[in-house]
Amino acid sequence: MKPNFSNYTEIGGGEKVDSYFPEKGQELVEGEGIEGRYIEKKTGVGKHKSNVYVLDCDGKKVGVWGSTVLDSKFLDIAIGKMVAVAYAGEKEGKGGTYHDFRVGVGIDTVGDENPL
Repeated sequence: MKPNFSNYTEIGGGEKVDSYFPEKGQELVEGEGIEGRYIEKKTGVGKHKSNVYVLDCDGKKVGVWGSTVLDSKFLDIAIGKMVAVAYAGEKEGKGGTYHDFRVGVGIDTVGDENPL
């Protein structure tokens, strides 16, 4: 028997996202970002085999391109949590400049003291 997925809202999964943050060629502006429910992590995406963190933003799937900074910050975030990602500007590191991001995790329900 095959399930009739037209009767359901798919959770995570699927190949398609509606848009990406940042979009290809988008100029990053400090403080701009995105927030939504973290529903999926895709690995090995694109020519650089990047991670993409998929957020449900008001019913639209938005893929957040991974980077060294974002990959390390998403390590301990559980699927299903509310997440905010904002560009924090260029920073100076050991190997030169890099793009920094702020990442916040929201509390889902009353009594959920540990947001991670």
